[in-house]
Amino acid sequence: MRPVARQAGFTLVELVLVIALLGVVGTLGAGFIAQAAQMYRVGTARAELMDEASEVMRRLAREVAGSLPNSVRVMLAADGAYLELVPSLAAGRYRAHASVSAEPGGNDPLEFGASPPDTSFQVLGPPVDIAPGSQLVVYNLGSAEADAYIGNNRRTPVATGAALGTVSYTASGGGFPIDSPDHRFFVVGEPVSFHCAGDGRLTRYTGYGWSAAQPTLASGSFAGASASRLATTASACSFELDAGLANLGSLLIRLTLSRDGESVTLLHQVTVDATP
Repeated sequence: MRPVARQAGFTLVELVLVIALLGVVGTLGAGFIAQAAQMYRVGTARAELMDEASEVMRRLAREVAGSLPNSVRVMLAADGAYLELVPSLAAGRYRAHASVSAEPGGNDPLEFGASPPDTSFQVLGPPVDIAPGSQLVVYNLGSAEADAYIGNNRRTPVATGAALGTVSYTASGGGFPIDSPDHRFFVVGEPVSFHCAGDGRLTRYTGYGWSAAQPTLASGSFAGASASRLATTASACSFELDAGLANLGSLLIRLTLSRDGESVTLLHQVTVDATP
């Protein structure tokens, strides 16, 4: 008589143990996966915030570096930090003295203190491009004697266009007050202001005109101006202007962007040309 063969299989206890072990392993694995996914989300959000902050900082630095010498001014007000500048569109040298011989392009020096006031000058070197709506500035010191914001060293060109070898301008306010030691002139656009409200809004304002006093929202200076939002996550920012030595200064820009519990702070020091 043959013995009865026993069937291979799992007992109920073994099955329960396997299920329990699989549950433990699955829970641990899910925890590791969830942690890795969270780290990826945080890293991605931080990288996006860094890219946004870097782009805003590059925009600010580029506009400051391309501004009219001695036109950068900052203000800390109750409603946030303000930065204002005058964009420089072109620059050149004017003829300071009459030539003893005829030269190509004419012989028209820029005269100071002439009566009636001088209204034109010859450009030395390459011709300049004068954009419509732009202004001419000579020797901007940023002081009462010669300040583009006040307007005593700023005049309106009569003709605009490309490659102008002789520049004519209106002299309703008299001639230019001070001769530039390097005989330089600048073609500038209207002032530009940046306002950091501290609640996430970093706004750029244009088209509000010229003012001796630095404009603010509280004073209504930006009524009718064009506004563009550079950032909506700027939780803090500051502008620190250092006049420096000789003809070089610096502007320290500190910008903090925050979103979804993550914050990125960037500091950038921009060299400011003070040679008028």
